[in-house]
Amino acid sequence: MIEFFVSGQSLKFYTPVIAADSLNYLTAKVNFSDAAWDGYSKWLHFRQDEELGAETFDLQLDGNNEITADQKLNLSVGQWEIYLTGVKGESRLTTVPVIMTVQESGLIDAPLHGLPMSVAERVDFNAKQALLTAQAVKEMADSGAFDGKPGTSFAPLAYFESVLALEESITEPSPGDVYGVGSSAPYDIYVWDGVNQLWVNNGQLQGAPGEQGKPGATFIPNVDTSGNLSWSNDGGLENPPLRNISGPKGDTGPKGEDGKGPYEVASANGYTGTEATFNQALTAFPYHNARHLPEGADPIKVQTGNIADGAVTKAKLASDAKSLSFANKTVAASSWSSDSTYADYAYRAAVACSGVSENHFPIVVFSPADVLGGSFAPVAESYSGGVYIYAASKPAAAVTIPSIVCLPLA
Repeated sequence: MIEFFVSGQSLKFYTPVIAADSLNYLTAKVNFSDAAWDGYSKWLHFRQDEELGAETFDLQLDGNNEITADQKLNLSVGQWEIYLTGVKGESRLTTVPVIMTVQESGLIDAPLHGLPMSVAERVDFNAKQALLTAQAVKEMADSGAFDGKPGTSFAPLAYFESVLALEESITEPSPGDVYGVGSSAPYDIYVWDGVNQLWVNNGQLQGAPGEQGKPGATFIPNVDTSGNLSWSNDGGLENPPLRNISGPKGDTGPKGEDGKGPYEVASANGYTGTEATFNQALTAFPYHNARHLPEGADPIKVQTGNIADGAVTKAKLASDAKSLSFANKTVAASSWSSDSTYADYAYRAAVACSGVSENHFPIVVFSPADVLGGSFAPVAESYSGGVYIYAASKPAAAVTIPSIVCLPLA
């Protein structure tokens, strides 16, 4: 038995004298000093000196890392180069080669010399040789051994207006020389044929103009308040998918200073009244605004019509030109009833005010809380003996009105 010892990619062997002409006798065993070769399919290769016929044996180790006699390791006389290879998936592992000498045997009669291989042995031998050759070719291809040299760009060496001018100027062309012929682009391309010794017209490099392309589409971007970017186009094409381009939420900024109230602003600008008086004045603004009709019409004249000449006398003005005021008038919850005068304010209550007639113009000032609640109408109507007020919903409790002022209209 031939014993081999492997450490990494180093291969050594120990063997007794090996004589040629043995037949189905030689065996071999490979011993591994580490786990580097675990999991690999392992092959032991024997290559003879080319001068002696270049015989080869490529034998796979069995589960015991051995080559048995039935694998027919029949070595002939001469120098044999031996190395080990292993394959695992895409990985391949090899060792350096060692040289072993097979000595000539004492067998001198002819019958056993040069025993031919059986058909099966020859097929197996040729298949192994083809596999090794293919592997070697692949290795050479991977290393770039078959890569050609970079080609050169195709470009005419010069341009001439006619073939005659080309022939007169280029008297000793080389095979493959290229020239352009013509007064303007696109030029005819002439190539010198070194075999037939003539210029060959290869036609024009530039083809005929293509058809006019269709008008392109215009894509219009749109970004909504959430940072979603979408597209539309006027060509009926598919739009890019929706994409959110908003950045991460920023840090909360520092708290701002508390703002000044309207009374503070008014006081800073010269107002000298009390805050209660100021607030009551604010609540009266909606009612004054509501009394202004479109295009600046005078509400007093609209309600009374034209005043006849002589209808107003000094005595009448003295008797009627006085306003009536009422404070803290309480309206009970039961005083409210349905009413259709104003569509948005479906309830009406009568507030008794002595001396008030249909010819008075009422100004009703609710408390700030009632004004901010938004339920009471910004208009009021006078009647003989009181004032009508309106609400969007029927109050559930009594309402106290701080001030009612009725101005005479005539």
